[in-house]
Amino acid sequence: MDDKNVKTLRDMQRKSKSNKLCFECGDRGASYVCLNFNTFVCTNCSGILRGFNYRVKGISMSSFSPEEMEGLKAGGNSKARKYWLAKLKKDADLPQPG
Repeated sequence: MDDKNVKTLRDMQRKSKSNKLCFECGDRGASYVCLNFNTFVCTNCSGILRGFNYRVKGISMSSFSPEEMEGLKAGGNSKARKYWLAKLKKDADLPQPG
């Protein structure tokens, strides 16, 4: 575990409201990252994503390579939402927190 990387990821969450929430379900307390999409996710969704063979790591429990950190710094939930949900209709029923 690299404290510098943990601090960087926690700073990303503090600076961006969307990174505090799970990208997948919208719940608060995103404590994992999905490296395939460079998003922050909750415990429940991290398990589901692992089931689909996506790479998921716990923020405070894992070591991150420089490449992984660069991807996460370039990503985040807001950027992922703009990219992955760009063609979604404005009135689409997205998951809400809680």
